[in-house]
Amino acid sequence: MKKYTAINIGPILDTFAMAKKPRELWNASYMFSCLMECIIDELPSCNIISPAVLDWSKPVYYEVGLYPDRVFIEGDIKADEVINKALENFKKITGIGIDYVNVMSVSVDYDKPSGAIRELNRLLDCLELYKRPVTDNSLKNVASLLHGKNKMKLYAHAASKSKFSIPSLAEIATYRLKSVDAGNWLRICGMLNQDDAETEADEDVFYQEIKKQFKTEYKSYYKYICVVQADGDNMGKIVSALDTTKVKSLSKSLLNYGSQACKAIKKYGGFPIYAGGDDLLFIAPVVSSSDSQGTRTIFDLLSAIDSLYQSVDTEVGHLGRPLGLHTSISYGLSISYYKYPLYEALKSARELLFDKAKHVEGKNAIAWCLRKHSGSGFVGSLCKNLEIYASFSELMKTSVDESTVSAIAHKLRENQNLLDIVRNSNEKDRIKAFYNKVMEESPLNDNSYKGVTRNLLWELFDQERPKPKEKAKKTEDILETLYGMLRTAKFINGEGDSDE
Repeated sequence: MKKYTAINIGPILDTFAMAKKPRELWNASYMFSCLMECIIDELPSCNIISPAVLDWSKPVYYEVGLYPDRVFIEGDIKADEVINKALENFKKITGIGIDYVNVMSVSVDYDKPSGAIRELNRLLDCLELYKRPVTDNSLKNVASLLHGKNKMKLYAHAASKSKFSIPSLAEIATYRLKSVDAGNWLRICGMLNQDDAETEADEDVFYQEIKKQFKTEYKSYYKYICVVQADGDNMGKIVSALDTTKVKSLSKSLLNYGSQACKAIKKYGGFPIYAGGDDLLFIAPVVSSSDSQGTRTIFDLLSAIDSLYQSVDTEVGHLGRPLGLHTSISYGLSISYYKYPLYEALKSARELLFDKAKHVEGKNAIAWCLRKHSGSGFVGSLCKNLEIYASFSELMKTSVDESTVSAIAHKLRENQNLLDIVRNSNEKDRIKAFYNKVMEESPLNDNSYKGVTRNLLWELFDQERPKPKEKAKKTEDILETLYGMLRTAKFINGEGDSDE
């Protein structure tokens, strides 16, 4: 038998809840990545199974936390001694000590190289249910760290420089305008407090000037931001079935993926918060600058991250593909007004990921919510393997006026009973005839806006055909899903000068 030990750090989500701005959220995240680094630094001669240890000589690793909240070690270690020394160093960097952070360790004796991590995770999951009380003074110290201005030790630690620029939500939301007129956009951004402590008055002046200088270009999505939480599918099952040597190899692949994903996010105009293991959290604009293939949307960025994650699945294949499993990546995407509470958007992204996307058959899914300033909202979830996702992507590239979107939605709802018959016939020609007659789509054109919506509706009908002993989804609910997709696509494609 061999001894295996795992160390877990927290309270991460409770700390995130204190963040109101990107700077504060980054501070909360990097604080824990720094703590994990302090722990790993006390394990130089140990066989660390996961995570892969960072090579700080490579600048690609700078400016974002790349350590997860758990470390797994093979062999006998003095866990309490390691933790105490790590906490001493962590306090020197952050000023935060054991009175706030919660560091837990568990050890098991295991007779085989695979399965030990699964058992350690199970035990740590149980320990995490225990919430240690925190004093008001400790909370004040942490709040002071999160709200801290530039020239902090955390910034120096992350970027090897005393001043670390972190964009405000308004800057992130309007990033596309940099490609329109970089000088003007940077000048207007200079109106905001460079310490990311801008007031609502500062933001109001910022947007007044943005509208004035970019009048013809201005879209409603310039006042919206995307909060994205991502997680690898089947990764827990895969890791639990691998021996320790193979887990170490997979951890290196995940580290490389995380660093490359952060580069892609920054290039798009987003701001990475963390990329630990197969977990990813970032803030990004709804639409970024144009490239050789046209305007890039948040969904294009997610597709780019998907491509990067393929290297992880390739590595799983090289390791023997345990249990015959593939790994993909699923997303929770919260699109909200820039003044919407940041932690609420973060909470929404997390719930979309774990309560919706992770429950889509086959996973490899996106679950999103568009929360308009007016109070209206649209939600949806899709498997990225399906033709539905391709059709949805086409909608976001198709310009259409508001009246057309509303007219299609109205006619579909008005003819729901007829669509019930079309759906039950299971004949694609029937829906073509419906569109020809009701939508006045003549001649039929698959590439037109109406044609894309027709194909999308049919694909939704096809997807929702009940399996044996399953209750069929109501046509009304499918139409609501379609309407949400139409409205989301219209929003991302661009809605004039509106603060709705």
